Amino acid sequence: MRPRLLLAASLTCATVLAVAHAGASAPGGKAPNMASNGRQPHVNYMTECQGCHMPDGRGIAGRVPAMKGELYRFLDVDGGRAFLVQVPGSANSKLSDADLSALLNWLIPAMGGPAKGGFTPYTPQEVAAYRGKRMVDVVGTRANLIARFPAETSGTN
Repeated sequence: MRPRLLLAASLTCATVLAVAHAGASAPGGKAPNMASNGRQPHVNYMTECQGCHMPDGRGIAGRVPAMKGELYRFLDVDGGRAFLVQVPGSANSKLSDADLSALLNWLIPAMGGPAKGGFTPYTPQEVAAYRGKRMVDVVGTRANLIARFPAETSGTN
């Protein structure tokens, strides 16, 4: 009986060490959570985002920022890509890193951004690294990023 207990304890320690090492060697010091809830990104949007941002992404004036026609613009400024992961709704969501990256990759074109393939997709590893760095001043960071958005050009001649 004692050899089995010793073997079980050794295997448990080896597993804990392997997981700790994997997390320490991942970007941001945290291994990405690759678990999937099995839902499509648009379903994750409905359950995790649209309660505040509305089904069409228009937000609530003065309370919840609009995403429609604006979300992709964060990709054009330094720090904007991280911001989209670090806002509290993303960073603190119950979605895994894999599900959050899939949601963002669906959401950017769905909210009027570049078509799928028109931007560098988020990876679960990237999401894990950004989530590992908490944002302190969400409102100030957002305002600073928006102030640096490139001027939009008119599509009419």
